[in-house]
Amino acid sequence: MNLLCTDDGIELQAMDAAHVALVNFTILADACTLYSCSQTITIGINVTNLAKIIKCSETTDSVLLKHSPGSDTLGITFESANGSRKAEYEMKLMDIDSEHMEIPDVTYECSVKLPSNEFTRIMRDMATFGDTVTLSVKEGELVITMKGDMGMATVSVKEDKTAKPSTEIECTKKTTMMFALNYLVAFTKAQNISEQVQIFLSENVPVYVSYDMGDKGSVGYYLAPKLDE
Repeated sequence: MNLLCTDDGIELQAMDAAHVALVNFTILADACTLYSCSQTITIGINVTNLAKIIKCSETTDSVLLKHSPGSDTLGITFESANGSRKAEYEMKLMDIDSEHMEIPDVTYECSVKLPSNEFTRIMRDMATFGDTVTLSVKEGELVITMKGDMGMATVSVKEDKTAKPSTEIECTKKTTMMFALNYLVAFTKAQNISEQVQIFLSENVPVYVSYDMGDKGSVGYYLAPKLDE
């Protein structure tokens, strides 16, 4: 996939092979102790190879990404907190023919903000029952339903603004839609970057699942609904 690097930060977009889901990942310049990008540039990376290199780092390491115009590599440097260890890598880049998509603004009828670890637990629990999950939102309540060969499972989540982190639900029109559960489970892998997740729903448009890091950036997922079975 391509990394779009600008003065504001780094943005990554990718769509799955079935064109059902889209991820939009942004690291803002303010998230970095040092950030400099003299010109807008697109860098094509092999994600599998990048993941292999990242696994060579420690959790407390700083990371430096460096690319020069005209170069066919991305420099990656990991350095320990006390500066006693430094590991440097050069990863070959790819020429990927894909355009950066402009995601249209949508006014959603329902929004749910809840603890990200709770959303993760519910999705993983539901995955033991079947493949398709129904999300239903009305004012003050989110109902998650799964029907499978084992039977039926229903989880109700009600608004609780006093809890920390809170659960907040807003809805101007009751909305009910079905989604492929394996995608939602995959989205929950981003839970560690934010203590809360926001879910935006409107009829007949993709659900938007957002993990916001404030002035550091965000990870957002779009998933098309499934037709009524």
